[in-house]
Amino acid sequence: MSDALQYSRTIGLALSGGGARCYAQIGVIKAIEEEGWRVAAIAANSSAAVLAAIYATYADARELERVALGIDFATFLDPDGSTGLIGHGGVYKLLEEHAAATFEELRIPLAVPTVDIERAESLVFSEGPLAQPVAASNSFPGLFVPVEYRGRHLMDGGIVNNFPVDVIRTLTTRPVLAVDVRPSPSAPLDLDSQQPRSLLERLGSLFGAGLPTTVEILMQAYNITQDRVVEITCALHPPDLRLRPELPHDLDIQSFDRIEEAVEIGYRSAKEAIAAGRFSALDGSVPA
Repeated sequence: MSDALQYSRTIGLALSGGGARCYAQIGVIKAIEEEGWRVAAIAANSSAAVLAAIYATYADARELERVALGIDFATFLDPDGSTGLIGHGGVYKLLEEHAAATFEELRIPLAVPTVDIERAESLVFSEGPLAQPVAASNSFPGLFVPVEYRGRHLMDGGIVNNFPVDVIRTLTTRPVLAVDVRPSPSAPLDLDSQQPRSLLERLGSLFGAGLPTTVEILMQAYNITQDRVVEITCALHPPDLRLRPELPHDLDIQSFDRIEEAVEIGYRSAKEAIAAGRFSALDGSVPA
């Protein structure tokens, strides 16, 4: 491959948050590597920040897939609830075993957005120790408590912007592929189902399946609000190619038992987009 062609196949990568849906991004990265694309820099939020930290360490999609499919998510649960429903310990252990200690040691430059939950301030980290900012970016409200770092209490960057298409432009001048796996703001809710009547039934429904629980409705409201923010950000900082793998609605942010399915959907989505010629947008600077 000529130097000119190799350079034309170098891209920036922006990865949205989305919990378990983020694993579709592994399939996308795997597909683009097979087609000869190289990632020059990454901006990633929430669960994607964890995956991006591992990928930026190895710069190898197959190794990222191997690590991701080997994660025992049961070990992430916090038995005493001191760090939320899901503990930071599992994330720290994963990063300790499979990610560089600092941003500077990564093979691919990485930036992760976070939010100071006390000061309502967005902070982006791209240098210094890696684990705390990545864990903070992954700290979804209600599942995790904030990460204390440098005198601040940091949480999920998705609180402000769940799709860092603006951040990636600060890292590279290469064309940007943005992979959007956020839950749909118009996902169906079975609002006509019989609602639990007693207090105990209501509490039980929070942990059950099939009913549009209060948690699900709150998540849908969050998704609607976030969608408006994301669309404004994308209009101001349009990626050269925005890829939206067609993940089913019921593969939600907590579907960690379906990550192989998510990886396959992401892989197939990227391959289909490449075959359809959509990736030609990354050879120049025309948004698609």
